[in-house]
Amino acid sequence: MIYVEIACFVIGVVALVIGYRRNQRNLLLVAAIVLFLAGSVGDFAGGFKQGLQQGAKVASQNR
Repeated sequence: MIYVEIACFVIGVVALVIGYRRNQRNLLLVAAIVLFLAGSVGDFAGGFKQGLQQGAKVASQNR
């Protein structure tokens, strides 16, 4: 999962630099969204995995 975070960070920084130099607002918006995802995708994936594990545990107890 750390590779996804690093990849999002690098892509976000590159998009930020290119968008700033070319004065493209849409690319700057994409860079902001990707950088946000770089910081939050790890927590989201961890919580999703934990929720699946707890759901499977509850389902197996109800059998």
